Amino acid sequence: MKHIYFLLLVALSSLGFSAHAQNIANFPDHPVKLIIPYGPGGAVDITARILAQDLSKLWGQQALVDNKPGAAGMIAANAVAKAAPDGYTLLITDDGVLISMPQFQKNMPYNTFTDLMPIGMVCMFPYLIVANPQSKIKNLSELVSVAKANPNSIDYATNGIGSTHHLTWEAFQRTANIKLNHIPYKGAAPALQDVMASQVSLMFVAISTALPFIKDGKLIPIAVGSLERLAVIPDVPTIAESGYPGFEAIAWQGVLAPKGTSPKLIEKISGDLKKVTQGADYKEALILRGTESRTSTPEAMAQRLKMENEKTRALVKSLNISSE
Repeated sequence: MKHIYFLLLVALSSLGFSAHAQNIANFPDHPVKLIIPYGPGGAVDITARILAQDLSKLWGQQALVDNKPGAAGMIAANAVAKAAPDGYTLLITDDGVLISMPQFQKNMPYNTFTDLMPIGMVCMFPYLIVANPQSKIKNLSELVSVAKANPNSIDYATNGIGSTHHLTWEAFQRTANIKLNHIPYKGAAPALQDVMASQVSLMFVAISTALPFIKDGKLIPIAVGSLERLAVIPDVPTIAESGYPGFEAIAWQGVLAPKGTSPKLIEKISGDLKKVTQGADYKEALILRGTESRTSTPEAMAQRLKMENEKTRALVKSLNISSE
């Protein structure tokens, strides 16, 4: 009798394993939500929509972008961390939400490294320093000269204390030996609106977000954070060539799943991301927006997160920045 019971358990386990394997092979069999931590129109939203379009074609199922802005990205990240680990709710975000913001939050509702599972990177893009036309700042030399002559006389906007924008400005001020006045906002969109309205002089912004306003003359491009000039704005110099060799202001975006997601499913989705991000249509769509396609294994993305977390923690400590 015990022998029969054992064989029955083995048979049921095998059926469960086969069904699980089949589910992964058939993934997805209904729409997948790509949750992002920002509102429509920003850099992450733009990339997410391009990615969703190509994933929908590949999967034969809709990949739906779900904007959940607020709380410096924590609302979206927490929603995914608490979601069912079935692959149908994924987070696409920039490195700031995963690395920068947690350095300043005492009561995080989730842990980047234990509650979210990296799947793969999808793009990388440089930040661009932009100024409002009324500021009369046309290049980095003018900015630094004015700032040195009159410390704290130039305002810069960011999408919040501890954000990637904020930390990048802090790093640049240290490099250039200047002091600017920080004006934090609750998001990049209202910050950008006030820069264009001449309420604030400067900000770092993603190329894809800034391009339409540069073309309309509402923003003046000052310097780009990549080490090489960009084809979409070839006349704009890099920060490095403007007198600060080696200085980079780069952001990247990746996709993550809730903890507990099957490693086999993570591998399947990662492979699908690789197919899309290496596709000609996706690459071309991003290049037109000053963004470069990137791909990685889950392991490589996890390693990058760990490395950047340590680097950012050291920077925050050295700058003595607080959320107050």
